[in-house]
Amino acid sequence: MPARTLGAYLRAVAGAVALAGVAPMVSGVSNLDETNDLIWVMIAIGAAGATVTFSFLVYALWRFRDPKVKNRRYG
Repeated sequence: MPARTLGAYLRAVAGAVALAGVAPMVSGVSNLDETNDLIWVMIAIGAAGATVTFSFLVYALWRFRDPKVKNRRYG
């Protein structure tokens, strides 16, 4: 096994460091790709919560309406 020189060792280390810095860009996986599913789940949870809240508001307005204002004339 041949002995490595300091220059060859430094070139190997520099190449490894450069490859480690470029590897995330070459792999094609971005932060958005990693979190995209989580974002859609959070949007779905928020939309479901808004739907439940609005439905409860409509139900409460319908259920507890004042019967005295049924035939009230305005103006």
